[in-house]
Amino acid sequence: MIKTNHNRLYAWFFDRYIGYILKKQFREINITGHVEHKERPILIIGNHFSWWDGFFILHLNRMVFKRKFYIMMLEEQLKHRLFLSRIGAYSIFPGTKSVIESLNYTVDLLNDSSNMVAIFPQGEIESAYTSTFRFEKGLQFVLNRSTSQTPICLVFMVTLVDYYSHRKPSLTIAVEEYKDFGTADAASVEDAYNEFFQRTIQRQNALYK
Repeated sequence: MIKTNHNRLYAWFFDRYIGYILKKQFREINITGHVEHKERPILIIGNHFSWWDGFFILHLNRMVFKRKFYIMMLEEQLKHRLFLSRIGAYSIFPGTKSVIESLNYTVDLLNDSSNMVAIFPQGEIESAYTSTFRFEKGLQFVLNRSTSQTPICLVFMVTLVDYYSHRKPSLTIAVEEYKDFGTADAASVEDAYNEFFQRTIQRQNALYK
């Protein structure tokens, strides 16, 4: 397993670099929704459809949550981009014994209220047109082992990219807290995330009719 090795200089550079390339590549960036997250560690679940996704969450954290940032990546990918461990990435290697180490590491991170941990429970990149999401078993492991002594703020994130009549796309990042974390199981979280995704799509469609 590759653990996070935060570096302030890398974080400073990437905060500015990501802000720059997002402004250059997207016509507008809209963050919608409100989450009461104070004094709680944050576990954020997002849809995974592009190279950009980790940077979208990094931007969301910089603009809204302002926490120490962690994000789970496939070990095969992180090995080729080890510099990402300096800004919060750590690895998981599906199908090996080290998966348990990665999941326990995630649970440990969520015991600190200054942290935000991002995961893509789909387990892999899927088409942007995917409308129903199936989560891998690791989410249940994290839910089972997260202690009630440290209430966790579980945040759903849906990212949508639309062009409409413009050359550059607009980016929408919608967030919502899942408020039944204390009694949640992975199936309930999966259902709730799919429902939030559909509501987000409907709101997006209504804006441009």
